[in-house]
Amino acid sequence: MFKIQIRNLQRRRVNQRFLRKIISQTLKSESASEDKEVSLALVSNKEISKLNERFRGARRITDVLAFPLGGEFVSTKNLLGEVVISLDKAEEQARRERHSLKNELALLTVHGVLHLLGYTDKEKEKKEVMRDKEGQILHSLGITVNLEMTTNYEL
Repeated sequence: MFKIQIRNLQRRRVNQRFLRKIISQTLKSESASEDKEVSLALVSNKEISKLNERFRGARRITDVLAFPLGGEFVSTKNLLGEVVISLDKAEEQARRERHSLKNELALLTVHGVLHLLGYTDKEKEKKEVMRDKEGQILHSLGITVNLEMTTNYEL
């Protein structure tokens, strides 16, 4: 079974069981071994802006950041990394895109975990592959989000 740690650093309630399901389904879709570990943190716009500046040199709010980790050392070989989502930004995007916060969090979580698994969206072709994969995973979970209308991610 996957080891999934979720830290909600906001005062708002979030369905952590649902987020675990999203992470698990994303990992299963890529046939990840069941000993893999992922961490998810839900933060404020202020916090994600600080992280974005510190680690990417971008002084702005973003919706999701992914920090791949792991390696060949025994203590980290199963650790894929951490996904950080701004709950504030997710709420804003859900309102703008006219879908639920639950669906927006599902999309951002899938997107972040795919980055941990090596997907990238820096080039057009790779972004299309990643978008297709996001759509497949969300569809398998019964979640409908118009990926053509969603934000261009900045990971």
